[in-house]
Amino acid sequence: MAAGKRRVVDKNARGSDSLKLSPKYTVKDWNDAFNDREEWDIAINIVEDRIKGRWLDAADRLLNEPHSGFAILALDCIILESLWGFMNGKAVPSEGQQVYRDILMGPSFGLTKELSDSFRKMVRNGIMHDAETRNRWLIKKTVPHDVVARKNKNGDYEVNRTKFHGALKAAFKRWGAQLRDDA
Repeated sequence: MAAGKRRVVDKNARGSDSLKLSPKYTVKDWNDAFNDREEWDIAINIVEDRIKGRWLDAADRLLNEPHSGFAILALDCIILESLWGFMNGKAVPSEGQQVYRDILMGPSFGLTKELSDSFRKMVRNGIMHDAETRNRWLIKKTVPHDVVARKNKNGDYEVNRTKFHGALKAAFKRWGAQLRDDA
């Protein structure tokens, strides 16, 4: 949620008050947080519970499963785009290059512009549209050891899906802490 911005939940949708926004919260909880006041702590709790309950916790459960790298990165891309949307108070634009740069070039990931752009195009788009990675991108569980992603000496790109997920969780945690400080 960008400072001072919030996504409005349609109060006229039938049965919307009981609609679950997250495992713990409903539309009613969200709307109550803004009736005659602004309860940002409650709103932040709802958004955190939504992202954790719908995606982060599911990806966490997959971390030790064999052959789960594509599933983890697919969920992580959904989380990354959702997080960016909440951070900026708007939907992800159809050309999402800047979305990935904003997060992947940040302190949690530390990717270069080249790696960020290539990841979005060859990993995110490849997995989401064709269930594959493209142009020599490899998803690995624990390699590289020292960074989230790199181009190796053979010219292949490697993404450590465990480190990627950890970096995304760190970015999410940092954003939540920043929101609480600003509230």
